[in-house]
Amino acid sequence: MTLSVRLLVLGLLATVLCSCSTLSGMGKSAVRGVNRAGESVAGRLTSSKVPQIKAELPKLASEIPVQVVSEHRITNGTPDGYPKPWPAFEGDSVYTLGKSRREVFAHNLGDGKQLWKARLKDDVTGGVGAGDGLVLVGTANGEVVALAAADGKERWRTPLESEVLAPPTARDGVVVVATGDGHMFGLNTADGTRKWSIERAVPTLSLRGGSAPLTTATLAVHGFADGHLVAVDLHTGREAWDTAIVQPRGRTELERMVDADCQPVIDGGTIFAAAFQGRVSGVDLAAGTVNWARELSCDTGLAADAANVYGTDTDDKISAFDQHSGVVSWEQAALRGRHLTAPAAVGGYVVLADIEGYVHWLKADDGSLAARTRPTKDAFLLNPYVRDGVAYFLSEGGRLYGLRPGAQ
Repeated sequence: MTLSVRLLVLGLLATVLCSCSTLSGMGKSAVRGVNRAGESVAGRLTSSKVPQIKAELPKLASEIPVQVVSEHRITNGTPDGYPKPWPAFEGDSVYTLGKSRREVFAHNLGDGKQLWKARLKDDVTGGVGAGDGLVLVGTANGEVVALAAADGKERWRTPLESEVLAPPTARDGVVVVATGDGHMFGLNTADGTRKWSIERAVPTLSLRGGSAPLTTATLAVHGFADGHLVAVDLHTGREAWDTAIVQPRGRTELERMVDADCQPVIDGGTIFAAAFQGRVSGVDLAAGTVNWARELSCDTGLAADAANVYGTDTDDKISAFDQHSGVVSWEQAALRGRHLTAPAAVGGYVVLADIEGYVHWLKADDGSLAARTRPTKDAFLLNPYVRDGVAYFLSEGGRLYGLRPGAQ
């Protein structure tokens, strides 16, 4: 089924099943469902179950050794529904959400020991963020809740105008949070009072969820549902630049969806960002000018190393783009249909996981398949995290796996 036909199917279903003006209530899973070949759209609209794999595992000519550095159960399972709540990694700790969406857990990253557990009165929708000694969550009723990273005790909570669909972040006394109605706020880390806010128009149709804001020493940067990447002064909220990383195309609102939901990455003086049904771009962090742009429909996240930027498209094709020119270094389509996570770059390899519990390792220089491990039969749906040469993956069953490529 072609993309245009799948979009038409979703449009008809949206008309019948949803009276609201956005796809937010239907969930990101619905949109992903029509872009993943062979899935039942109606099934994804009415169920939060993980879809079934419809692609066989490719054969490997040879394999590198992969070491399982750690394996710890750190939560009772990830919540059903979308958006999936991201964990936060800060220092030697990892912070996660429980299956009920009302419990926040803190664990030691090394030995998996639980440090504390906090119980909230509202459902968390935006995942977990951390910084400045705080653990931060956003709720369905539009509140940002700050917990002390040391013991999990509530420090403050601040009401906003709309639900929080991405993890907040904190740096240099400012908590940065984006809401579903197109706002980005800067809050004081000490008491949650507002320092600044900006607003962008939300298109008629948009995906449910969003990328987390990024911060530098001077800027807060966020991708909005209209396909724009916006940078503001971290402390004042004054706009530094506003850059369209993709322009809407097509005749229908569904075809014109260009949400910048793909988690961007900063490397040196460049921010690499991508959008659903759009492009991947290298944007100068100081000026906001687009250095290069290439076609890529992404709704997970990007990764970068010294040479390339890596992204997985909505058909599970993995691509590497030269950081400086955007030229495609390689493409790997052998894992299409396996519902991949975002990629991570570690130790000369690109690593991703899928919904059958497999972790796939590709050589970063040419994209060839280098190894396959299966630490669990639970699905991996969340983006990986890399620290000290170890890639961490959180499974749907609530187990955190640390894996490292071994010497050949």
